[in-house]
Amino acid sequence: MNPPDNFPRIGRRQALASLAASFTVLSGCPNTMPERVPEGRARPVSNNGSAQKTLVERVTQTLDREKRQRGLSIGLNGAWQIFHGILAYGDQFEVDTPIGRRSALTYFAEGGTCDGYRPVRGDVFEPGSMVGIRVDLEPSTKVGQGHRDQWLAVVAQAGTKLETPWIVEDQPLRIANWMRQAEYDVPLNYQAEFSWTLIPLSIYRPTDYRWTARDGDVYSTELLVESETLHDLQASVCGGTHRLIGVAHAVRKRRSEGAAMTGLWARAEDHLKASIELARSNQNPDGSYSTAYLHRSGWCQDLGELLGTTGHVVEFVAFAGDDQDLNSEWVARSVDKLCDVLDQCQAADLETGVLYHALHGLAEYRRRVNG
Repeated sequence: MNPPDNFPRIGRRQALASLAASFTVLSGCPNTMPERVPEGRARPVSNNGSAQKTLVERVTQTLDREKRQRGLSIGLNGAWQIFHGILAYGDQFEVDTPIGRRSALTYFAEGGTCDGYRPVRGDVFEPGSMVGIRVDLEPSTKVGQGHRDQWLAVVAQAGTKLETPWIVEDQPLRIANWMRQAEYDVPLNYQAEFSWTLIPLSIYRPTDYRWTARDGDVYSTELLVESETLHDLQASVCGGTHRLIGVAHAVRKRRSEGAAMTGLWARAEDHLKASIELARSNQNPDGSYSTAYLHRSGWCQDLGELLGTTGHVVEFVAFAGDDQDLNSEWVARSVDKLCDVLDQCQAADLETGVLYHALHGLAEYRRRVNG
């Protein structure tokens, strides 16, 4: 279907091959690259001199250590930090609350709030039977929701069902109320960032789903997928990895339905495959991904920057890669390198988004390779 006249317009599809045209190392970083590992041979996995472990065991050890050694508090930390922790660990992520240490997901489901998360009742749908849930945007604050439907996407990925109770302003509602409001408010997404909306849509709705939004126009999952695939990844936040993860969720759902992968869906799948190939071709010899994400080669000694770029690309590949990708030597090297960086950063205060996106990537990698 054609988008309505007031739907956010996007530029023509960029030629993905051009994204990998340059091999210029980012300015300000060393121009000496780490020693190349011979193709086909994985770098040994070390564990501070102890016996070698399988990569999945090392990933589990890293995830468990980071959850155990780092902590957040409702009184001291904002929603932007806490919801990123939920992204990585789901309902197992605990925070300090006024009544003790609890699952952050449970705390919010039972009506808890914090700086950056104060939901309100939204529009009335089906009078007398459904009231929406709305969460305000607070972009660029790193306290509140930076992107429309970001918190709903986190809650959906934590395995929360549509019928799960969710208390807002002392009123018992459900995740279904939040989902309905997100659909209704799609025309308000003036930045045309539909990655986070696509994630709960792909979890809770079939891929042929259509709905009427507040402007009276009909929208669809397919329309949002098309929008995301047409955006310039280089001009997108975090190298476009979030857009790609949203598309990957939709493509994964489409395949799980056994529906035809033709037309838009074939193009979306090709878009993901081309982006995975860019990640592989621009990977650094030490296993890290480019400090330019997918778009050209780049390497830097700054561990925070390495954690941010490699963590985001591992997260994308873990969601979008097929079984061959996930079991490849090049992906194994990147996961191993990510664990290396986290080992070296144990005593450091890390930017929360960078840390938990990296851990989310490791968690999804483990889930995928464990079947």
